[in-house]
Amino acid sequence: MAFLRASDLVNTNTRLRRQTFSFAPFIKPFRINYNPKRSQIGQLVIQSNNKSLDPLIYNSRERKHCFKNVESELVSSNCLNDDSSTSWRVPRKVLVVLNPNSGRGRSSQIFRSEVQPILKHAGFEMEVIQTAEAGHALALSSTIDLRTCPNGIICVGGDGIINEVLNGLLRRSDIDRAISVPIGIIPTGSDNSLAWSVLGIKDPVSATTAIVEGGLTSVDVFAVRWVDAASVQFGVTAACFGFVGDVLELSDKYRQYFGTIRYVIAGLMKFVSLPKYSFELEFFPSTGEKTKQNDALLPSRSEENWVKRKGEFVGILVCNHACKTVQGLNSQITAPRSAHNDGSLDLLLVHGSGRWRLLVFYIALLIRQHLLLPFVEYVKVKSVKITSTGTTQKGCGIDGELIYANGQATCSLVQHKLKLLGYHHRKQK
Repeated sequence: MAFLRASDLVNTNTRLRRQTFSFAPFIKPFRINYNPKRSQIGQLVIQSNNKSLDPLIYNSRERKHCFKNVESELVSSNCLNDDSSTSWRVPRKVLVVLNPNSGRGRSSQIFRSEVQPILKHAGFEMEVIQTAEAGHALALSSTIDLRTCPNGIICVGGDGIINEVLNGLLRRSDIDRAISVPIGIIPTGSDNSLAWSVLGIKDPVSATTAIVEGGLTSVDVFAVRWVDAASVQFGVTAACFGFVGDVLELSDKYRQYFGTIRYVIAGLMKFVSLPKYSFELEFFPSTGEKTKQNDALLPSRSEENWVKRKGEFVGILVCNHACKTVQGLNSQITAPRSAHNDGSLDLLLVHGSGRWRLLVFYIALLIRQHLLLPFVEYVKVKSVKITSTGTTQKGCGIDGELIYANGQATCSLVQHKLKLLGYHHRKQK
């Protein structure tokens, strides 16, 4: 007598007319391959109670919702008879852009050993390209023939490589078609805030499972424009000015040697020699009502609608989602009132200067009480204009990458939205 259990990695593809059953008795597991009629669709993986049978899938800790009654689950899901079911369909032909330097150089090994076998098992056709230098992913996504990856581009790395791919797609002449190509995330980098905040995923195996299961999540995209420099940079996580921007600049020097802890080292070094940051800014408050995408780019020009601030700020953060941190015992949530598709940005102003004020803010951030501080201002906005009036700020950080630019920077949402492969299971429930 054998014990059958179905794993959560159950997927269907209308182009694959084959059904695979993993059947394991208590003593020795073996596999039975069954080719159904053409009217039956999909690939079904039924996993036994034996963990050694399929360790790559079984080790996905966050998706172990196995069901006991296999027959009733098959009937309820209609995965054998319903050709119109779209929830079981997964993308097939994809481009994988891999940053070999992310995760202290372990991303290639993680992809080959943990991610690629699952994608192959699910029937994905992959072209894998490793980036050779900074900006390679941007150049690749801005010139690649999109017909070679109609079902998506999977980024293996951190938030930086996703930002490069996004900027490349938005710089194409066929921008409408390019932005419709979904992007998948395999988090192996130092900063994986997008995957954790939007999809609730921290590890590569869970991210791969989410991609295989299918589904799309729409995410707002913002642009930072420098009028004087005639340049624009797109992002999906956050734009940072002040202390955080300087930490990003310093931490980049230690990227190869210290991995994720380079932010801590750079932060401590910058904390000791903390300068004063002076800014002038104007922001257009959001009414809380969702507007048309085209309207998000052009808030009212009436001066009375813009709110002005001037003075010293330890930091200025413009967040596009909650900006949860993966590192640390307690995951920090920088913008707790933010949503990734609410049609607005969340502006966080840390007024004042000095090491003591900065220390108090970060301690409060660790315990998620920073919005209660009297010198912290939090407001939802449609657009914000920021101008550095001092000599200490050289640029700003966008999605964890430092961008050098001078003059006034304007942050606002664009009409296009990023489509992420996968969805947040808890939010869907």
